Amino acid sequence: MVSQGMGNGPASDRPALLAGRAGAYLAGVVAGSPDGSTAGPPARRLDRPFSAGGGTMTHPPSYRQLEHAFDHLAPVYETVYGPHGNRVMAGLRQKNLAVLEAEFPPGARLLEIGCGVGEEAVYLARRGRVILATDVSPAMVGCTVRRAARAGLSHRITGLAIPAGQLDALRPRLPFDGAYASFGPLNCEPALPRLSAALFDLLSPGAVFVCSVMARWCPFEIGWFLLHLRPRQAFRRLGPGWHEAGLYGTGERRSVPVRYFTPRRLAREFRPYFLLERSLALGLLWPPPWLDHLYRRHSRLFDRLEPWETRLSGSFPWRMMGDHILLVFRRRE
Repeated sequence: MVSQGMGNGPASDRPALLAGRAGAYLAGVVAGSPDGSTAGPPARRLDRPFSAGGGTMTHPPSYRQLEHAFDHLAPVYETVYGPHGNRVMAGLRQKNLAVLEAEFPPGARLLEIGCGVGEEAVYLARRGRVILATDVSPAMVGCTVRRAARAGLSHRITGLAIPAGQLDALRPRLPFDGAYASFGPLNCEPALPRLSAALFDLLSPGAVFVCSVMARWCPFEIGWFLLHLRPRQAFRRLGPGWHEAGLYGTGERRSVPVRYFTPRRLAREFRPYFLLERSLALGLLWPPPWLDHLYRRHSRLFDRLEPWETRLSGSFPWRMMGDHILLVFRRRE
């Protein structure tokens, strides 16, 4: 989910720390939290973008911009991108969850970056993991907390509204056993080097960080736009720097600046703290989620292609392509 904040949402969504009992190790997780359990400066809200190394940036987002965009998306996210609203997204999420479940054993204490409406958090919590779910959007965090409560999982899921680039403000009593960021929060994060350093401090030595990001090379999208004689759109992901990505379903024309990544490019952002172990294509032979109507129209055809996608997704060069790519990093000792 392209997301990550702090802000001026409704009072029910605004508290920095939400959901009460996700394990004693989370007590005082934020420096300067209202319970006074830790000392240190509070997480700051930044209204101007960070400068991130490695690439030309023409229009990086501010955290306020991201917060505002995803707060507006939160009420309709489940309808537009949930399992019933978008079958392509549901298929991608199923593959992503399979990797998360394989990498993080039951009982693991996990940090989620860009929790969205809590689909990954609730899935993992039901299977014995404990999650601190963070997002730049207080409204998204509120959705996650309410989802956890409905599922009877408030004791395993805590929600925190904070940008990914400010996670160095966290003060957990114990290190996390792993972390993950699903479906694009890193694409719109302007402070990846700072996030990398923060994760190094927050995770146990040798811990795994799993992220899925919007890929630079999406063969299906390129072919679709070329077929419709729109070459500029076909190669829109390949340009350097930041690009406008549309957010659909709010009833308004909204977009956020994003960067598209190859595995090598993202691995550079996480050096010297993490090593890239493997990458996997997500949506290599399927249409991207914004073409869900095409999948529904020809679902039998695309379902027949699924075994081929499974075979190709982890092999060179296909593992660098797709609507998204999933990457598994390991924290250096």
